[in-house]
Amino acid sequence: MGVSEVINEMHPFKCGPCKKVTPHHYITKYESEIEPDAWVWLMECQNCFEQRLFDPIDRVISREDEITRCDQCGNYKMKAAKCRICKIADGQERIKERYWNGNSTLERFIDADI
Repeated sequence: MGVSEVINEMHPFKCGPCKKVTPHHYITKYESEIEPDAWVWLMECQNCFEQRLFDPIDRVISREDEITRCDQCGNYKMKAAKCRICKIADGQERIKERYWNGNSTLERFIDADI
């Protein structure tokens, strides 16, 4: 699969931080140091927006066609799930921020005045 074929494409992967299958946006690819002529993709989860490297073989191919756009905001989401952007806008979910305090990584909620 060439680079031009996957730019602006979404693929379902199981996200580590989210612990569920979510759409991931393709950013770029890197040549694998482990296997010759193999590539890994840098992908961004559309639920938690964390970026991770994935092997293209790991994508959940049976759920490839379950990725749709939200009717309200246009964000990519799985058909069965409610859009996270819409949940944040409705006040059903709050945005968390991770920060380093010099000893450990902590989380706090961000108050968004929209």
